[in-house]
Amino acid sequence: MEPATPNPPYPDNVTDPDTPARRDRRLAIGIVVVAFGVLIASLLWFTRSPGRPTVPIALTATATACEEPCERFTPSVTLEWAPPESGASAEGYRLLRDGAPLEAVDGSERTFVDREVDLGQRYVYQVVAVSGEGDSPPTAEEEAVVPTPPDEMAQLAGIYRVRLTLRSARSIGAAFGIEDPIPGKRGTDRWSFESTCDEDQGGCPSTWSGLEGEIVPDDGRWIGTVDGLPARCGRDGSAPAPIDVDLDAVDVGVVEGAWVVTGFRGTATVSFRCPGFPAASATVEVTGRL
Repeated sequence: MEPATPNPPYPDNVTDPDTPARRDRRLAIGIVVVAFGVLIASLLWFTRSPGRPTVPIALTATATACEEPCERFTPSVTLEWAPPESGASAEGYRLLRDGAPLEAVDGSERTFVDREVDLGQRYVYQVVAVSGEGDSPPTAEEEAVVPTPPDEMAQLAGIYRVRLTLRSARSIGAAFGIEDPIPGKRGTDRWSFESTCDEDQGGCPSTWSGLEGEIVPDDGRWIGTVDGLPARCGRDGSAPAPIDVDLDAVDVGVVEGAWVVTGFRGTATVSFRCPGFPAASATVEVTGRL
């Protein structure tokens, strides 16, 4: 007996019917393939390189000469900035001053204090963000000028070229190197002063090199008495000859990082008395420049 023929026969020699179950299975496979493709695309998107950081923003540079009250000079420039807005996260920051590198700081830092600066000097700063994806471009230049302290904080220190003009003389044979002094007579000298405190401190007493005594600052003036060289009294005698000094600071400035008086004017009066002679004195007008 011959096998029964399917009724109706499948067209085109198809032997398996396209049942709903098979269609559902193909749809499920398609969904899985599409989902897998989306997953791969997402992974590629989220793992792609973010690129090097963009420029750090909002850089500021604030300079100071000393803390209030201004007793000790602590010149510094404080830098502050914000991180880049896009690109790779900054692993650190490289700081530039006048184009030369300063020390690098950690990526968590947003401030830096530059203490290697001098009073009255101008500096230009930039910041670069550093990452494994590369470095950012440098920020725009930010300028800072370290201010100078108040004038009355300057120290009387250094070797000054001094011009002398004799104002008055009484019973004296010489004054400050001016022989046979007559009022109006002029001369020159060099006076050397040394401050009694450190360079980074404000105005404090000064000593006149080679002479005992101090000259004390007083709101822009320098006042004091020092023991001058002994006056000659006859062939073998001598007498103390103190010098009263009253100077006004007329110019101040930064000299080798120190805040000093660079110019003064005032008077110096020497007086003495030899035994058996009337009191002698001479007052000299002085102007001094470093």
